[in-house]
Amino acid sequence: MARKKFQWSREGEDTEGELHFTERDNRSERKREADRLDALVKQLIRLKPDQIDRLMLSEPVLAAVAEAQRIKAKGRVRSGMRRQMLFVAGVLRHEEEEEITRIIEAAEKMARKSG
Repeated sequence: MARKKFQWSREGEDTEGELHFTERDNRSERKREADRLDALVKQLIRLKPDQIDRLMLSEPVLAAVAEAQRIKAKGRVRSGMRRQMLFVAGVLRHEEEEEITRIIEAAEKMARKSG
């Protein structure tokens, strides 16, 4: 059965109590966004500490990336690394969209210079 493209939402409720349609997020759009964040996390973990300092990341993101790099340096901690990467992606989701875009562009630029 096909899913409805719209769902009722009380967020846009006006004073008369009428409900309005709000567009539901597309599953493939959510998947693309998650893949984009996963790629960013992998790039951030590969960067050197001085490069990360130049990105001017927020404190929670910086702490999560530092912990991921510490886990990676330990070696054979595959499941812990996977969980930490998911945690970093979750912390990044709390950042503003413009900030995420800026971080992606800066990380790609640094990766091109060093690679």
